[in-house]
Amino acid sequence: MGKNADKKKARRLADADVTTSPSTTTVPLSPTADAAPMARPAPPVEAPAWWAANMLPPVPLEPDAADGSLARSLFRITALVGSAIARPWTVGIAGMKKVAAEVARVVDADTVTLLRLQPGDGDLVPARLVLTASHGLHDVDVGVVSFGLNDGIAGLVARTGQVVRVEDAPRDPRFARLYGQRTEIGSLVAVPLRVGGKILGVLTASRQEIRGFSTVDEERLHLVAATIATDLEQARLYRDAVADPLTGLISRVALLHALPREVEIARRYQTQLSVLLIDADGLAALNQAHGRGAGDAFLREVAARLQKAVRAADLVARFGGDELIVLLPMTPANQARATAKRLLRLLREPAITPATTTFTIAVATLQSQLDEDALSLLDRLDRALLDGKGQGGDVIVAAPVERREER
Repeated sequence: MGKNADKKKARRLADADVTTSPSTTTVPLSPTADAAPMARPAPPVEAPAWWAANMLPPVPLEPDAADGSLARSLFRITALVGSAIARPWTVGIAGMKKVAAEVARVVDADTVTLLRLQPGDGDLVPARLVLTASHGLHDVDVGVVSFGLNDGIAGLVARTGQVVRVEDAPRDPRFARLYGQRTEIGSLVAVPLRVGGKILGVLTASRQEIRGFSTVDEERLHLVAATIATDLEQARLYRDAVADPLTGLISRVALLHALPREVEIARRYQTQLSVLLIDADGLAALNQAHGRGAGDAFLREVAARLQKAVRAADLVARFGGDELIVLLPMTPANQARATAKRLLRLLREPAITPATTTFTIAVATLQSQLDEDALSLLDRLDRALLDGKGQGGDVIVAAPVERREER
């Protein structure tokens, strides 16, 4: 163990910047005379948008010791970021941990943290850097990593947009050691996650050794940070284009594009597609009694509960003011009705405060044998919902089944 650690340290020191320098430096990104005596990394190929990486044939994500090129590593990071963002919450967290682990591999770091900038709300709620992913940190430290913009090296980088390399972290007055910190940090590099003039967060890498990073290491981390920032920004633009701004669900426009595709898939592969149309009864009265803020909070909670309760293959969308839709691929009518009952229970227990609304859920299954299209399916759902709203609150109603006319 000791010999391996000594070899690793010796290799890092061979690559490190050995010129005399202050204990803390902010190093320019352009080549300088103090760069380590090693070949510069090849310029990376342009990383594709995260959604493009997911649409293309899957990239092998297992570590490939035979090909350690920087370009391949950047592409791998792009694929990991896209996969993490596109997945449900718990899977996404695990995916971002893989991103941090890959960054640590690329720059040979002991620890890596990815901090997202959480915007504030004036003077009452200041902006903060919140931990999104980490690698190598002690478990005790993971839950408490959070910085204000006036705190520590990460806060300085987020505030100024400048890269900072710290040669001797314990002696640097700007280094903010967390209360009860267990992870040993000797040196670190902190790089802004920036797209244009916009700061999205901070990427940091650390080693236990003092003066552990070279200029080449810093430049590699900067390239990695630029890739991650671009992927995160493209993901945000994509979400803004297809997501409902209030609930974060798929918007009506995106749903009307997705539903015909799901109908065609169900026809082609002879599977069953079911759809739930959920209406929050009494939302207008809730808005009048408690204000629109209460109504908005109610809808966000409904959306969050539905999103957590469905399968990864299902799709939840906001269809109208108080209407939400759940697409259930490969789901027959009886299973769709069982799902509707389960979702209704989740929406009612525990009650969403203020508990003045009820729910009506219409259930329909695509009639492929009648060549039913997406608009006809939605029309049947709409008629069923109107019937259900006349039956009182918290009801589930099946859409009418169309019959083929006999000739």
